[in-house]
This record gives sequence, structure tokens and C-alpha cells, in this order.
Amino acid sequence: MRKLIKGLRFILSFLVLIFCVSCVHTTPIPERTMEFEEGMKTLAVNLADQLENTSIGNKLNKVIIDPLTKQKHLKKIVIDPFIDVESGYPVKANARIAKIFSQEITKRFQVTGEMEPDNLEVSEYVLNGMVTLAENRGNVYKVYGTVFEKSSGKVLASATVLVNKFDTTPKDIYKDSPVFLKGKNYEQYAASVKKAPDETVNKEYHDKLAVKSMQVKADKLYEQKEYKKSLSYYNQAASSQSGDQLEVLNGQFTILVKQTQWKEAEDVYGKLLRVSIRETGEIASKIIFSPNSVVPVVNKNDVYTIYMEQIAKLVASLPQCQVKITGHSSRSGSEAHNDKLSLQRALWIQKKMASFAPEIMSKSTTVGRGFHENIVGTGKDDITDQIDRRVEFVFNKCVQ
Repeated sequence: MRKLIKGLRFILSFLVLIFCVSCVHTTPIPERTMEFEEGMKTLAVNLADQLENTSIGNKLNKVIIDPLTKQKHLKKIVIDPFIDVESGYPVKANARIAKIFSQEITKRFQVTGEMEPDNLEVSEYVLNGMVTLAENRGNVYKVYGTVFEKSSGKVLASATVLVNKFDTTPKDIYKDSPVFLKGKNYEQYAASVKKAPDETVNKEYHDKLAVKSMQVKADKLYEQKEYKKSLSYYNQAASSQSGDQLEVLNGQFTILVKQTQWKEAEDVYGKLLRVSIRETGEIASKIIFSPNSVVPVVNKNDVYTIYMEQIAKLVASLPQCQVKITGHSSRSGSEAHNDKLSLQRALWIQKKMASFAPEIMSKSTTVGRGFHENIVGTGKDDITDQIDRRVEFVFNKCVQ
């Protein structure tokens, strides 16, 4: 009996030791606003702490043994690029985020980088995230981060930090995107990022990780100016799933335009336009003008022609479909002059669209907003405020 009691005491002591060793203190995230570097470091440490605390003995089991080489390795985390909530675009800051996470938790987990196919294949965990302006906080952004188990989709850690002036500049391939990426895939991603520990990420999002990894690889190749290789990965992504996907069509169109493959680009934009209106109700396609001009900038003529022709044909093909064509101007000059100028721009676009589909004249309205809806508003009349000199489109009853 004494031997039994002694044995039980030993086992109990051993279990207590494991429990104490495995219970890592989770570093709390301060409620104050931090600069980018500090904020991302704080987020990385907090998520790693939570990850180590997910189960008894997990700290001891961070090292895994490769069944082929028999070598020991740290468990790996791959990053599904953080997105800007407002546009749905992956941000260029992801490269810095990956570097910071890797440096901060290098002795605890191995960060394989952004979610390219090879990185996804070897990783046990996936980190995703998004950034949005904090409510009533000026230039303060709220950054979400979530880590889940790749095999099961179970969330193991989640946290948020407040960051001052987070740079939401999109990756290069999205800078001239003709659509906002806020469709079904965006909704599934955003819902997954907001999951709490022990919940499971959205099933549709989880099932598409392999396809998403092809897009991530394609975006990286685009930034490296490897346009043909980038298109190849987007084409693989397209063939790996059924139905047209907003993100894939957007990538294909952008690369085809970059390579001046106008006929192929036009065919893709026709599909992209319909998917975007069906999933988001809008498009980001804008036509830009030079100061005091009623004719669009010449260097974008080919892509603008694609916009106008495909939009005109879509509106004409659907009995109930209507489009509002809204013109804008930069702040320089008088209010009356700019109101007139912006309307003239809308009328020019309407007339051009009618050359592709005469029905446009009865299925569209034109509005001139002058400088009342400026995005930049400096009135410099140069490249920095060119977005203020635009025509944009609003659709009504155009879902097929």
C-alpha cells in the first residue's frame, strides 16, 4: 500500500510539474495606442503565449519530430495575408508583419512566411488578420489577429491591438483594381478572423486555403514583376474551383492589362463586372480625367474602353438594370465651374457608352457633383489628387 501511495504521489507531482511548466503567462495587451512596430510585436507575443497555453504539455510538445528525417523542428505558423477591411485588399505591410512575428517568436515557433503553397504545406498553424479604423479614434487602427490549427480549423488564439496610422496601402496588384474585394470570400475570411479560441473558422474559408495559397503566390510574383508566372498561378487557382471567383478574376484581369492582352482582358472583365455586382453591389472601376478636361486621360484609353463597353452591354442586356454615371472634379476653380465640368464629364462617358449600346441613353442618368465629394481635396491638379477628377458608376437592379 505504501508503495502504491508513493507511486501515486510521484505521478501527481509529475503531472503538476508538467502543468506548471506548460502554463505560460499570457502577456496582456495594453489598451493604449501603439506605433506599428510595437503593436505588431505585442500582438505576436500575445498570440504565441495563447498558443502555448492551449493544452497541458503543449509547451513541451512545441518541438516535433520529422517522420522522414527524424530531426526535431519547431511547429510552424504560416500567414494568410492581413487585409484592409474597407477595401478587402491585402496590405503591403504584410512583409513587415511576417518579419516582426518571425523575430519575436523565433525560439517558440517558426514563421514560414506568407501563405504560399509550399509554406502552407509544411505549417501546422495559420495566422490571419485584418485592419480597420477604430471608431471615433482619428487615425488609430484596430488590428485583429487569429491563429488556428490548419488540420481542424480550430481557433487557438485571438487578439486585437490599437496601432497609430497603420499603412493600409494595398499590394501592388490591387492598386488599380477595378473592383472591391468584399464579396463572399471576404465575408468568410473576416468572420474567421473574429472567431474566439475554441471556435472553428468558417468552413468555406478553411476548405479554400490551398486555392488561396496560389493567389498569395501569384501576388508575390506580381510584386517581383514576374507577370507571366503570376498569371499562371491565378489560372491554376481558377481551374481548381468551380464557378467564377471575384479575387481570381480580379488578378487575371490586372495581369492581362499589365501585359496589354486587351482581348483576353475584356473577356475577363465582363465576368468580373457581373460577379462584383452580384456579390458586392458595386465596382471600383473609375475613369480619371486631366484638370479642366472632359476627355479621360489618354494613357488609360484601352482599359477605360473596356470598362465603358462592358458596363454598357451589361446594362443593356438586363431589362430592369439602370446605371447612374457620376462626374467629379478637383477643388481648384469656382463651385459653378466645377459643377458644370463634372456634369460634362458624366455626359461624355454616357455618350461614349451609347456608342456600344444605344439603350444606355434611356437606361442611365448623369450627375455632376463638382468638388463636393472629393477624396483628396487639395486642389493641386496633379497626380496626387487625380482621383478627385473621376467618373464612377452606381448600379440598380443589375443582378442577373
